[in-house]
Parts: sequence; C-alpha cells; structure tokens
Amino acid sequence: MKLVNKDNWNRREHFDFFSKFDEPFFGITAEIDCTRGHAFSREKKISFFSYYLHNSLMAVNKIEELRYRIKEDSVVIYDAIHASSTIGRDDGTFAFSFVEHNLDFRQFDSDLKKEIKKVQASSGLRFVGGAERKDVVHYSSLPWSSFTGLTHARNFNTDDSSPKITFGKMFTRENKKILPVAIYAHHGLADGYHVCKHLEVFQELMDKGF
Repeated sequence: MKLVNKDNWNRREHFDFFSKFDEPFFGITAEIDCTRGHAFSREKKISFFSYYLHNSLMAVNKIEELRYRIKEDSVVIYDAIHASSTIGRDDGTFAFSFVEHNLDFRQFDSDLKKEIKKVQASSGLRFVGGAERKDVVHYSSLPWSSFTGLTHARNFNTDDSSPKITFGKMFTRENKKILPVAIYAHHGLADGYHVCKHLEVFQELMDKGF
C-alpha cells in the first residue's frame, strides 16, 4: 500500500468533486459471455463460481483505479485486492467470507472451499476480517435470477470506498451462456471507463482458461 500524492494526481478534481456527494457510488450492469468459461470449468471439473470469482478478482487487480481506497482523509493504492464475498447457506441465510488474491487458481479455489465450509458451519453474518478491510471487493451472487439492474444497501456515514460486484444467474441466449454482472464503484476513484476496462479484462480471462 502506498499513499497517493494528490498534488500531482490526475484525478484530484474528480475526487474532490464526487467525494462531497451523499452517494458517490455509480453502477454499471453488464453481461459476460461465459460460454467458453463455463465449458472450460466443466472440462477441468472445477467450480464455475470459483472460476468466475477468481477471474473477476484478477481483472480488478489489473486496473489501478479499482485498487484505490479512501483512508481517513487520504487516498491509498493497494498492491493487491482480495475477495470479500457473501456465501449462502442451505437455510436461506448468508455470511461474509474472505479469500486472498492469488494468481494460482488452484490455491484460490482451495482457500475459497475452506471459507465456504466455515460459513456452512457458522450462523449469523460472520464478521470475519475481510468484512471490514478496505483492500477488498465486496462480492455477492444471486444464482436464483438474472437481472438488468441492481441497487445496494448503503450506509452514507462511513468512508466506504470498496467496489461492489454482483453476479446473477447464468442464462442461455442464442446458444451463448450469459452471466449478468453489476459493478458499483466510488466515482471519486474510478469512472465508467475503468469499470468497462475491468469487464474487458474479465471477459478475456474467462475465455482464456489457465
């Protein structure tokens, strides 16, 4: 992590402008063609959820603006961003999890499986460290329904600046498997251009496999 020097930062005016808003977050809802990615996960016998979560996190870490965070009155950039994802239980509740960023999918997948087991054996929201860390993306998944729009519960009395990414239910259209994705980011730290760059890299990684 390092401090961003606002004096020569090309986003200084953007940050000063949007940070004064009651709601500084903006959102984009998009679709990822996961035809190849889904086929790859089946071929390799790996979790599709783990595969797309890992690829999304990899894409986040490639976009500098999505690694910016507000810390008190300063802006910092983290070397690595991790996943703080909600995990569902059989009783319909969910809890928070934390999985470190790892270039190695197998290690990431193993860590995620351990977190899922811990969630299943717990109750309540399970406020693990990742729920309060700034160097995370807040992930969630709605595997029961696709969507074309999304809103978030937000507390405006905090300095929350972590992006929020939600995945919907995969569906088939014109023989392609489509995954809805909603991304919310602090407008003082990133713009639509950077969110779209994330989607572009995410798509490339989904198609590429490993």
